[in-house]
Amino acid sequence: MLLDPSNDCPDESLFAIYHSTQTSRAVATRNFIGALPIELLLAIFTHLYRSSRCLTQTGETWRLDDPLSSLFPYAPAAVCSMWCSVLSRVPEFWTRVVIRVDSQHTQIRDVRHYFKWSRNLHLDVIITRHHDELDGDAKRENSKVFDATGEVIRNIERCKSICFNVMYSSSLPSILNDFTQETAPHLHTLKLECKVDDGGTPRQKLVHWSFDAPGLHHLYLDARNFFDVCVDRNNWLPRLHVLSTLSVSRYRHLSGEGIDLYKLLRAIEESPSLAYLELKDLHFSRLRPWTIVNDISIELMSMNLEDLSGEAFSEIIGCVDSVPDTTRISRCAITTCHHSLMSGGVAFHDISADQDLMIPLAHWRGRTLSLDNCACFHDDFLRDMIDGGPHDQSFACKGVKELYLVNCTNFSPRLLKTMVLKRRKLARRSIFWRHDQETLDWAFPIVAPITLISVESGPVLSKKDRKWFDKNLGSFHWDEQVLHSPFEDSSDSDYDIYGP
Repeated sequence: MLLDPSNDCPDESLFAIYHSTQTSRAVATRNFIGALPIELLLAIFTHLYRSSRCLTQTGETWRLDDPLSSLFPYAPAAVCSMWCSVLSRVPEFWTRVVIRVDSQHTQIRDVRHYFKWSRNLHLDVIITRHHDELDGDAKRENSKVFDATGEVIRNIERCKSICFNVMYSSSLPSILNDFTQETAPHLHTLKLECKVDDGGTPRQKLVHWSFDAPGLHHLYLDARNFFDVCVDRNNWLPRLHVLSTLSVSRYRHLSGEGIDLYKLLRAIEESPSLAYLELKDLHFSRLRPWTIVNDISIELMSMNLEDLSGEAFSEIIGCVDSVPDTTRISRCAITTCHHSLMSGGVAFHDISADQDLMIPLAHWRGRTLSLDNCACFHDDFLRDMIDGGPHDQSFACKGVKELYLVNCTNFSPRLLKTMVLKRRKLARRSIFWRHDQETLDWAFPIVAPITLISVESGPVLSKKDRKWFDKNLGSFHWDEQVLHSPFEDSSDSDYDIYGP
């Protein structure tokens, strides 16, 4: 209606608002906000709406980086009743329903208004809290989320995405109980995530469970919800034929009891179209020996592993038979890994100094190695990359060409230069090239040349060495200043309305 350029006339109800304000025009003129003409307000709100949207590969959608404090249309709607009335007449403005469950929680009567004002349009629904409020009462959050969930379920047939970003696992809805027998024909993203696992809430066991979401592409679940609906009897994943992204997170039972790693991996294996897998902060039980022979085979394009024990990390790596484009590993114990990584690119984040990078990387053949805040990247690792064995025929990380370092300072720039020089000389003996760009897709029989180095917040580099790297590498960048890591979320948590 209003946003259609072919529609020259706004909603007739807007004129009713306009004429109802004429009696108080004399007072309103003293208040510039209240005196703005309806037409100008509509133009301003339409501009704000379009500024809050962005184009993606799948079409236009709401921006992800808008701060809660100035979120459209909620911020302008709070200015005065007239602005709110004008905004409420444009359903497109209300297709992003944001429900806060923190100290500034959204009243349920307002939530119902938001759903009503969006009329019959498809919705993106977010249940969230301000990330600065790290402490809170689980019971209070639970009750707020419970009320909000009821309103979401009543409108689930219109939802394109539903994202819960709460503090406690006990506040999350239960897919098993709350979503049963529901149909969500337009749902493409479902996210149920928390920051703290406080034990969850008891589930009512159901004999017959179903939740029909035929277009679901992205699924983010806490471990308890995952095991409720994706493991054993319910086995939901095989019915999600277009699911491409799966994330399972947060299980830290107070008694130390863990979840069954093999049941989780077996369920993931049965997903017919999975491309991206994320496993975060999960504690597994040793119901059987980790080294048991199993036939689990998972094929992925990308994988993210965070806060996992060494034995679980190793078993997960061993079950991925394909060669993912990228593998990201954060705060995992990697020294006990008895499987080599298979990935085109590997990124390590926050790996402590007592871990040995060479164990999972010795036989790795990928091209891109990234390390962010990894104290375990030091001169011993560089010496291992220099050592090609008795006849220079057995190099570790033999395929690496690109090296990205962020907040890594425990290494010598001179030794890094020695490593680069030796590997480039050996590579040039087997294949000649003029420009590094030519070698991007080349396979080298002995060892690949390092063609790119990027260092952020690194050790001091001498002018002489900087000149050498600049001259000999196809791409080179070295910054010694302390910067915020590009891999980390913004410190202004007000911007993150979709979750961790």
